[in-house]
Amino acid sequence: MKEKITGIVLGTVRHSDRHNVTGIYTRERGRMALLTPAGASRQSRQTAACFQPLSVVEAHVNISPSRDLLVPTATTRVEVWRTIYYEPLKMTIAMFLSEFLNRLLRDSPAEPTLWDFILQSIRLLDTTDDDTSTANFHITFLIGLMRMTGIFPDLSGYDEGMEFDMKSGRMVLPFSIQGGVRGLRIDARQSAFLPKLARLNYANSFRFRFNGKERSEILHHILRYYGCHFPGCDNIKSLDILKEVFSC
Repeated sequence: MKEKITGIVLGTVRHSDRHNVTGIYTRERGRMALLTPAGASRQSRQTAACFQPLSVVEAHVNISPSRDLLVPTATTRVEVWRTIYYEPLKMTIAMFLSEFLNRLLRDSPAEPTLWDFILQSIRLLDTTDDDTSTANFHITFLIGLMRMTGIFPDLSGYDEGMEFDMKSGRMVLPFSIQGGVRGLRIDARQSAFLPKLARLNYANSFRFRFNGKERSEILHHILRYYGCHFPGCDNIKSLDILKEVFSC
């Protein structure tokens, strides 16, 4: 059955000398894998330009229960990003987010609300010209995404000296009092910052000013938290590149 799909590109890996496999997250069917041309031909170069990380593409595919890899036809970009692929910081953020989403959404069904959130976020990344908002973007995105995935922390019981338990997603008594697994806790000093960080969103991100070390520490804990609930999301290869860019 031929169907038109609209998807956000998550990543591309080499499949053979002639083909790549491109993972996309579609609004209609969730995660899908497309067989796209590889090599140095004109068609391959055009396809590669179309399937850059976080590109939004529209394509026709023949849906078949017996096929895991689908061959797209009449592929077009439905959003043309003005800055993401031309500004080094935004390009690095896009690379990091696409890898993270590729892991998070590896077996995800269609969730239109989640898809819309991701698309609107990419649009904001492309259009923002505020340096602080851009520098905070990946952190703001990951915090907002917690609400969409159902793991937003419950900080209502916070009191001074409490620790954050990543497994339960809530504040708990210190390790020495309550017991538990230390590796799944954020200590009291760092947990004291969580209620403020939880208020971070796209509208106020320009007010949150972090240095490179602070961003690195915040991101480290956020990825650990995601990894606790979605295995593999804390092992992002492009994280080192992101840290290097922010340390410059």
